[in-house]
Amino acid sequence: MEIATARRPQAAIYIAPLPKDISRFLEKTRHEFTESLLESERGFAKSVQESSQQTALREESEKFRGHVTRDLLTVATSGMADMLRKHRDRREELKTFSRLDPTRVVGDRTMTDEEESFCRTLREVNEAIICKRPVNPAESFSNLVGVSGNHHASQLWRAFTALTSPFEHPKSTPNSPEKFRLSRLFAESLVNRSRQYLENSAYESHLSHASSSSSSNMAAADLVRFCAKSHLTKLKLAQPSLTSGGEQPVWALIYYSLRLGLSKVSLDFVETGDDSTQDIRRYLVEYDRQRGWLSDGSRSELEKAYRRLGGANLDVFKKAVYAVLSKTETNETFPGVTSTVSDWLWMKLSQVSLAGKGFTLIKLQEQVKEKFDSNASDDAECFLVYILTGLFELALERLAENTKYLIHAVHMAVCLQHSDILITSNDSQEGGDSPIGLDFIALIKSHVRPFRKQTPEAAVEYYFHLAPFPALCAIDVRSDHPFRSMFELCLYKLARDTRSAWKIFGVLEDAGEDAGEDVRLRRGVVHKFLTDPEGLMVAVAKAFETEGRFEEALVLLELAGQQRMLLQALLRILSAILVVPVEDAKRKSVYAVATASAKRLNKSIEEEKLIGNVFILLDLITFIDTFDRKQYHQAVVIMKELRIVPVDADKVLEAVDNYKSILLTDVRRCVPEMTLYTMRALVSWFAVEREKTHGYRVLSRSALEYLSSSQLMDSTISHGNELQIDQLRETFRQYCLAVLEFAQSIPSPQLPDLLETLVKLESTISGP
Repeated sequence: MEIATARRPQAAIYIAPLPKDISRFLEKTRHEFTESLLESERGFAKSVQESSQQTALREESEKFRGHVTRDLLTVATSGMADMLRKHRDRREELKTFSRLDPTRVVGDRTMTDEEESFCRTLREVNEAIICKRPVNPAESFSNLVGVSGNHHASQLWRAFTALTSPFEHPKSTPNSPEKFRLSRLFAESLVNRSRQYLENSAYESHLSHASSSSSSNMAAADLVRFCAKSHLTKLKLAQPSLTSGGEQPVWALIYYSLRLGLSKVSLDFVETGDDSTQDIRRYLVEYDRQRGWLSDGSRSELEKAYRRLGGANLDVFKKAVYAVLSKTETNETFPGVTSTVSDWLWMKLSQVSLAGKGFTLIKLQEQVKEKFDSNASDDAECFLVYILTGLFELALERLAENTKYLIHAVHMAVCLQHSDILITSNDSQEGGDSPIGLDFIALIKSHVRPFRKQTPEAAVEYYFHLAPFPALCAIDVRSDHPFRSMFELCLYKLARDTRSAWKIFGVLEDAGEDAGEDVRLRRGVVHKFLTDPEGLMVAVAKAFETEGRFEEALVLLELAGQQRMLLQALLRILSAILVVPVEDAKRKSVYAVATASAKRLNKSIEEEKLIGNVFILLDLITFIDTFDRKQYHQAVVIMKELRIVPVDADKVLEAVDNYKSILLTDVRRCVPEMTLYTMRALVSWFAVEREKTHGYRVLSRSALEYLSSSQLMDSTISHGNELQIDQLRETFRQYCLAVLEFAQSIPSPQLPDLLETLVKLESTISGP
């Protein structure tokens, strides 16, 4: 039997199609299952997102709890004042200025060349303001930036200057920026200026491009054709008829005529169009005559005509022209026409209506804030959009976020403040349509803080613009002076922080041989801004005295012409450095300033008792200096001549009477200390003379002269060491007993153990 090795061919398998009802069922089931999976996936993603948000909230809560705990610990350790000071610093640091370079907040660096140039211009502006001369600060700063070569900043200043040239405030809103900014007059003026700026910028830009491609001067109509062709080319809608003379895109030419500010040229293009273009001729004439505005009746007619035409099917440029003239389609973006931000903004400004029910400036501002409220937008672009729509405060805040533009934001804010159109956070009212206020004070402070200590006179130029604001005293300002403005308060703090207060308030200089006077006043920068800075100078002098800056305090009081206050300060300060130990250099410095002031006062003041006590204190300082130089004999002679602490028994009653009748309270405070110094001087002098007697077997000549002149020793000192020492001891003991008797007759609350100390010192003489 044979086995077959070849395979038998298999028949093709036929798969019958499913019935349509089963296919539809399977497709429906598959779709439902897919949707169920997608829904489940979406639910899972949503739950993950919610969980992430809750985690973030918990983290923020933990951070907040940490801040609160740290603050509470601060209260427990450093006290409430430190915590309040920290909170004040947090409030003053605006979100706008959080990106500032920390190295700029040192206070001791010198000004940069750019800062110096801006400060010089500001100084000129301030002088014009003080002298009540007409001045446009924006124009001055714009010219400065223009010659600096900074193209980007120059463009910003150009727009700013065009928008913020002096506004005419109505009599109904004097010095009220908020009310004026909400007025019809401001809206009309701002829209006109912004639109004109955008039109001029577009005209100059296209003229520059056209001039580079054509050597001859281009007529206005040709420039419009060039502009239309370039834009249509970008849109891939270019038509050869723009140059060949055939049928032209009339509506595009009319629109770009309006966009370039050439409304008269648009009338020429109307003649080349059909009946539809002829229908708007009279409206264009009115538009040109009214500088971009139509009457309510004309706008109503145009709007009705536009509705009859069917806006959805119109040519995009025809639609744009109708939107500009009738101020309709305010929600339309016109993507084929507004290719740039400037085009979009010009279109929106052209659609602004002054009527309350139309597309007002406030509604445009809301659109702008929604569209450009993002950090992804360019700072300069945001600034231009904000400034051209009247959002001045947001424009400056956005510009100040960039440290490169911070200096420009500061001086722009100064210009707006001078023009009375800046709304600050101190003046703005919450709610309503009022714009958010700018923290003008914090902006000025953030600019001057890096260099205020090094160049305080420059800081004063900026602080001058804080004069309209009331003083808001911080917790670290402990002064009873009623500061009239934030300007005075900043001057007060600046003088305390800097070591160059003389640059602010002035200095006394040598008058020279021919002047007839010893010194003359060289005024400081503050005299330029304040006609009566004496009260502020007195407040600063009091602060200096509290801080131990005695020399500056005395000079300030003399500069302020407060003679009686100067005398009282001299008494307090000289008494303080006598009672409380100070460094020799400090005492000598105060002594030199006080002596010069007292000599000048002695020529002009009639307060003999006050000036006499001042000279007594000066002599007491001389007594202390002589003692410190170990010239004990001379120190005792000085005290004997002063007759404050007696060294002779018959002078005790006179010294006590002088203490009660002549010496003032501040001098009396020093008498116990001077009594102790006198006793120490006597003991030290005795020790020196005793050593000399041991060495030379005779008294020194100085001791003999003094003892003979004192009339306390009539007998001649015998030769021999022991006899001389006994006689010397008895003589000095009599001196010490006179000092002790005087000390028992005066109060010494500062030195409660004065008598005990004096007795111990006297015992060193009485003993062996």
